[in-house]
Amino acid sequence: MSEAVSSNQSKAGKHWLNLATRILVAVIMLIVVVGFLVNAAALVGVWVVRAPASSAVTGVAATMTHALGIVDNGLGRVHDRVQNARQSLTQVNNEAAKLGDRVQASSPLVTRLSQLVDNDLAPRIEGARTTASTIHDAVVTVNSKLAVLNRIPGVTVPALSDQLGSVSDQAQEAQARVQDLRVTLAAMKAGLVTKAEGAVTQLTTKIDAALARIQAIVNKYRTTATRVQERISSASNTLLLLINVLAVSLTLLLVTFEVGLVLLMYFCWRYVRTGRFPSLRIVST
Repeated sequence: MSEAVSSNQSKAGKHWLNLATRILVAVIMLIVVVGFLVNAAALVGVWVVRAPASSAVTGVAATMTHALGIVDNGLGRVHDRVQNARQSLTQVNNEAAKLGDRVQASSPLVTRLSQLVDNDLAPRIEGARTTASTIHDAVVTVNSKLAVLNRIPGVTVPALSDQLGSVSDQAQEAQARVQDLRVTLAAMKAGLVTKAEGAVTQLTTKIDAALARIQAIVNKYRTTATRVQERISSASNTLLLLINVLAVSLTLLLVTFEVGLVLLMYFCWRYVRTGRFPSLRIVST
């Protein structure tokens, strides 16, 4: 009798143990299902994030390429316009040499000088100033984008020199002295200026100095934009490659993990249904 009771208690204990084990495995299976869903979401997220990341890199590179094109073309235009302005300045100096120390208020020489300044020298310097201002804005754009790009580990692209931006300042300086020259010529017409030649050449010397500084900067940095463009192109291509490699690597890793979770769910399901895990032994025939 006692043996029968003991046997029944043993069977009841095994039954409850088996039931508890199945419940535990079922809970584990639910956790695995949640992990499977999270992993699937991460897998989708990799490719969802990849597109905007690649677009962001391409967009930044395109913005800098456009700005560098403005810098490169602008430097060429500024060089030509400054060269033409210096030629006009030479003509102004040649005409000023004919004035001498004293000049009559109604002298045709003063009228000729005014025409040279208003119709030839001033427009050319204004054109150089406008282009230089565009270069300044483009340099600011490129350097701001490079500051962001260079924060990425492994990416180092040198910023454009601040001297490129100072071309605009030198052009404004030249334009301001041209305005002073106009005022001086107006005073000559009114008979208020003595030593006319010296008054003109003093201003043309300052204008020429500003133009010479512009030419020196342009000649020094003429090829800089091209070199920076090559570095940006190389950096953007490298970043795009890294993004693609990272996306593929994460995909393979997550797919492998996903397969493992599916197998684990299958094993858990079989145990919950049958109370035992499926055999992994290979039966030879």
